[in-house]
Amino acid sequence: MREVFAYAPFRKLFFSNLFSGFGQGMTMIGIAWFLVETTGSAQLLGSTMFTSAVLMFFIGPYIGTLIDRYSRKKMLLIENLIGFGVLGLLAIWGFFGEYTEWMLIVIYLTTTFMYQIHYPTQSALVQETFEPKHYNSINSLLEIEGQTASVLAGAFAGILLSSYGLHVVIIFNAITYLFAFTLLSTMTYTFTLEKEAKQNQGIAWTMQLMESWRYIRQKKGFLLFGISALMPFIAVMATNLLKPVYISQTLQAGVSVYSLGEVTYALGAVAAGLLVAIVVRKMGQLAAMIGNTLLFAIAIVVMIALPYGWALIAAYTFYGWSNASVRLIRQSLYMTVVPKQQMGRVMSFFNSIGMMMRLVLIGLFTAMIDYTGAGVGYLVLAGLLLLAAIGIAATMRYLLADAKAEAAVATEER
Repeated sequence: MREVFAYAPFRKLFFSNLFSGFGQGMTMIGIAWFLVETTGSAQLLGSTMFTSAVLMFFIGPYIGTLIDRYSRKKMLLIENLIGFGVLGLLAIWGFFGEYTEWMLIVIYLTTTFMYQIHYPTQSALVQETFEPKHYNSINSLLEIEGQTASVLAGAFAGILLSSYGLHVVIIFNAITYLFAFTLLSTMTYTFTLEKEAKQNQGIAWTMQLMESWRYIRQKKGFLLFGISALMPFIAVMATNLLKPVYISQTLQAGVSVYSLGEVTYALGAVAAGLLVAIVVRKMGQLAAMIGNTLLFAIAIVVMIALPYGWALIAAYTFYGWSNASVRLIRQSLYMTVVPKQQMGRVMSFFNSIGMMMRLVLIGLFTAMIDYTGAGVGYLVLAGLLLLAAIGIAATMRYLLADAKAEAAVATEER
């Protein structure tokens, strides 16, 4: 990891992400809590998340074609400019008047849109810019960075929300986007796929998308594995709806429990970033993927069996560890087996599948949790995680065989 961090372009990517991730984290905490507390119901938050998932499901595939067609650095810079502009304007409004529901929804949708651009673009940029031998270290460091931002967001969100208000959180987020833009703009980068991008300029984005679909369909086990390996992340996203309702209505606790849950989740994910390489060396990638998916399900069941604030805070440590571990193994595997010129589309394809799954879950939970309580929603997620572990067990060996073959070819070429 030291070798990677000594490389100036990576440090700039790392710290630009740290700035923007810190601000984004506080905004998402603030919006979720504000919508539940002011309405006393999960309906508005659930409807907002549902709308967001619908929009991102349709936008995501098109974003993937843009990532493979244009400079990945420029895509990240545009993301930060959009975030700064939209949130900056809405933050200024908060100093002079009350936020209406549509403003809060716009803020939520903008932040979600940033996520939809950011992570596929970042994965494609890392794969394009750095050597394959550094993928594991880079993904681990970026996971640590992302969760450090979440720890800071969780620690500061409760203080700023209770002491100063949502508008201060939002303007802070806008400023972090500006810092991220400034730092990333100085990063040394060469778009190495410009030749392929020019060849695809006359091809409709739908045709380019179909090309990535054919690739996914033809690679044995890839589709089912990709969906199954997404389930821990989908579960985390779904808990963004369940968690504030569970804390507010089931536990009858305050925003401090919410924020501490964010902090412990991030601490678990940071630990995964530091230790997952050791776990994989001892257990192997397949066993680590299955084990962490099952651990997530078990932690959910234990949390629901113990309806106390401390149990939720402790459980979120395991959620963070499990989700981050699965994501790191998955990311490194994709960077090894997916061609660079298709990485953006493949990542966006699975992101859209993830959005569709979130769409179904958010719709289900929005309709039911005001009647059943959020605990039932958590148990549904535990069942889905068990199914995901079975899917991973059935398909991952095919991708591991491809990764081994790719590594052998790379060794021969050297």
